[in-house]
Amino acid sequence: MLKRVLTIVALIGVLAVGMTAHAGDTVLTNNTGTASTIWFISGEASLVINGFDLTSRSIQTPVLVDRISISVRTPRPGVPVEAVIYEDADGGSPRNAALLARKTVTIDTAGVFNVDFDPAIEVKRPFLWVGFYLPVDFEFRADTQGSSVLTYWGWTPGGTFDLANLASAAVFGPSDGSAPVNITMNGVARITAEIVTDGSTATTTLGTTSGIRQIVGDPNTDLSVMAQYPVCSNVTFDSADVVVTYQDAIDLYCREVAEALEPAAPAGYKQRGPLYDVYVFGIESGLIPYPYPITHCVRPRDKQVESAVIGLAYGAPREWRILPTVRFGAVVCAELTHAGFVSLFTPR
Repeated sequence: MLKRVLTIVALIGVLAVGMTAHAGDTVLTNNTGTASTIWFISGEASLVINGFDLTSRSIQTPVLVDRISISVRTPRPGVPVEAVIYEDADGGSPRNAALLARKTVTIDTAGVFNVDFDPAIEVKRPFLWVGFYLPVDFEFRADTQGSSVLTYWGWTPGGTFDLANLASAAVFGPSDGSAPVNITMNGVARITAEIVTDGSTATTTLGTTSGIRQIVGDPNTDLSVMAQYPVCSNVTFDSADVVVTYQDAIDLYCREVAEALEPAAPAGYKQRGPLYDVYVFGIESGLIPYPYPITHCVRPRDKQVESAVIGLAYGAPREWRILPTVRFGAVVCAELTHAGFVSLFTPR
């Protein structure tokens, strides 16, 4: 799967949209020039994040992030976008960065789109990463003079990954032309952050299910690798994950179970359809995450197909986590990171 660049160069001169009052006193940017190239998302939804070294900028932690922004050329009106904030202790690749906050928004207008966080998000580590999980056909601007190692891309071909675990992305890395991303931006995404540096602190909690909405993928995506479970007629799994990633060393199983066993639905969501129990032999599972996530798809009822998201319940006791979910035609898909209960949910 390839991410492609439009060979359009334009001077950045755009109207800011979505402006609201905020208290950030410092703008973090990696942009050094005015010329821009236009990049777009193809194949599947993708994460694009920019990194900021606070120490090298003589900024002491903690700081508060109250706004992140992206320069938009062509939005996908009405399609959910995830805005994310991470902190990292050791610099370098943010594969081990900790997710501090995520917010679901829709970007309906071209220009500089702002996402405000109220309350602001406290960052205690010296490396800050912010960005957006963007849908297919979304176009954004990149500076042609910034450092490409400061913009990372992440995606999973034909599926999604856990934004709370960047290492779960099948493809993740900088946009300097190196593998596995193989994107040469010759610049840096026009993604910025605004922070408060006066020593203020805030108490914030990252909800495990807050605000996650379905993302629309390409309806023409080839799903021929998805294999049918014998018992769970509406659930499929990625056979390539089993044969290639796990070298055919695991066996997956699925069964329908009584709804009486179902944990309470997460706040803001209503459970829809059967309750499935997905389990695996060949690796330790249950409380232990899979070594590599396994893509699963579920077919919702027709009236729920445009809003359904996949939930995964695991742990002791089992609790629901709403997963980043992408719709491909009549099915919705997500990366399962654990064995456990699987079901569909719709936002209330």
